[in-house]
Amino acid sequence: MKQGVLALLFASLLSVGIAGGPAAAAGTPDLWYHPKPLSADWQAFHAQSARDLALLEQQLNSELAGAKLSAPLPAVKAKNFGLDAISNSAQLQAVLSYQTVLGGWSKRTDMQQVRKPGQLAGSEPAYIPTFDNGATSSQMRWLAAYYPKATAADQAKIRSALTLAVQFVLRAQYPNGGFAQSYPLRGSYHDAVTLNDNVMTDLLNLLWDIANAPEYQWLNADLRSKAQTGFAKGVAWLVAAQVSVNGQGTVWTAQHHPLSGEPVAARKFEQISLVSSESAAVLQLLLDKAPEQPGVLPALCSGVAWLAQHQIRDKVWQRDDAGSKLVEKKGAQIWARFYSLPQQQPVFFDRDGKVYHDVNQLSLERQQGYGWYQSNAKNVLKAWKKKPELAAQCASPVTL
Repeated sequence: MKQGVLALLFASLLSVGIAGGPAAAAGTPDLWYHPKPLSADWQAFHAQSARDLALLEQQLNSELAGAKLSAPLPAVKAKNFGLDAISNSAQLQAVLSYQTVLGGWSKRTDMQQVRKPGQLAGSEPAYIPTFDNGATSSQMRWLAAYYPKATAADQAKIRSALTLAVQFVLRAQYPNGGFAQSYPLRGSYHDAVTLNDNVMTDLLNLLWDIANAPEYQWLNADLRSKAQTGFAKGVAWLVAAQVSVNGQGTVWTAQHHPLSGEPVAARKFEQISLVSSESAAVLQLLLDKAPEQPGVLPALCSGVAWLAQHQIRDKVWQRDDAGSKLVEKKGAQIWARFYSLPQQQPVFFDRDGKVYHDVNQLSLERQQGYGWYQSNAKNVLKAWKKKPELAAQCASPVTL
């Protein structure tokens, strides 16, 4: 293959930073910089990531050579995947054709038609497998849901593909239990442990289901056991990473440092701040699937209390061509997407990276293009009310 955009991409992703991880892009923080060498398990993870990235390149180069192409064919972009389930064998073959040799899938890619030899597995420049925007977890759930309806031949393909996919998810999990946005590692904020858009909770819910739900019971028992272990490691990471302010537990941020667990920023309009929506998803996960795991109950007590204290009552957020505003609505409950640290007050960011305290100060494009207020946390408060036996064990009463 010629030294084109893709080759340059792989070269940059394979480059090694001071700590042995991918080098950060210009102007972005290097999450892997550390004055001391990484521990053996983290060094092994980085080495594994570099090998896996090279394997992706080898797969594509082999396809290009076989198809006599000098450059890869582009993938078709789609907001999601062009479909939201597998309902027939043709769709199954198409989705399977986009599974990478590592076992994961890309995002924002139309997967309705079978991928051609030499065609990229994703529509974005960094087409490596990702967990962002529901990628990989969605395809894995589709495969499991279609399995009972598939022919014997297609079931064999699903068993092979889903086994590889589960192994991929477990392979991508950090030694401390967290998950980056993508794997192999890409550098910059992509390597942070990512709660944004529910990446972490989607994967942990998936691992729990693989270990416990009936639709995955046909998978290898040892693999399901490893999924349960991966789930428990992820929950332990969440408990340890819960942000504390002045000794009081709060919730989580959208991204956390892969090594220290400290909050880190992502894009300019996603600065360090507590997040309501993703934290609500974390608390729902802990409440539903891990209430007995060590450390979970205190995390639930403080997290639910924080959501209750920071809700905005009797208002809804409305957007139109002129901008956005909060409107009175009796009985409504909403939360700002972001809360400042350490003040814990609603905060908003624009593409210029500046901090604002009123959503109407943002550019029109950002007001219309981002969900600055959320309401899903109310479901956690409802679910908590149904668990009085847990609330009774909290060190301090949780007032809803």
